[in-house]
Amino acid sequence: MIIANDLKWDKKLNIDTNVPDFGEEDYQNYGYDPTPYIVLEELIKTGYITKNDILLDYGCGKGRVEFFLNNQIGCKTIGIDHSKRLIDKANENLQKYGENSNINFIHSKAEDYNPKEANLFYFFNPFSVNIFKEILMKIKKSLITNPREITIFFYYPTTEYRMFFDNDDKSLVLIDTISFSEILNDFACTLKIFKLDTHNLF
Repeated sequence: MIIANDLKWDKKLNIDTNVPDFGEEDYQNYGYDPTPYIVLEELIKTGYITKNDILLDYGCGKGRVEFFLNNQIGCKTIGIDHSKRLIDKANENLQKYGENSNINFIHSKAEDYNPKEANLFYFFNPFSVNIFKEILMKIKKSLITNPREITIFFYYPTTEYRMFFDNDDKSLVLIDTISFSEILNDFACTLKIFKLDTHNLF
């Protein structure tokens, strides 16, 4: 659902990210549905993201998260997507937004990308829990060569993900939950924020 606030921000940033795209969705990789700007507005209010951070957005689609965070905070952002078509659209948006060395879009399967740079990670149901487990393991292994504090933002966790967070991985420590269920009229509209427990990784 496109709301007025989404149209306002896209116009302000001179980008086009509002229209969902499920053209390349399959049973493991899900389609593009942009995070509502109201969620991103609340995210930056938390103070968990600073201009010195590097945020990796898995399933970035057309790049909304990257442009908004760059505009509001100035941090470095990396967008990954398995769809070359969507990455091309993100780069088209980058041209309209204004070339910026702190915004990068990469065409890659999530499980093939080495997340060694980033210390913050953003997810909005881009793929199955099985792929998420692979990504999480890659993040953990990257700490061997680049020790750092890791924060994970997960918007709109499905039942499958909620079960995983509650039962399967003790290295993910929930530190905050922001609910948007009343505003967006959907009980699942929550943003969960985790820290990775470096003493309990494997």
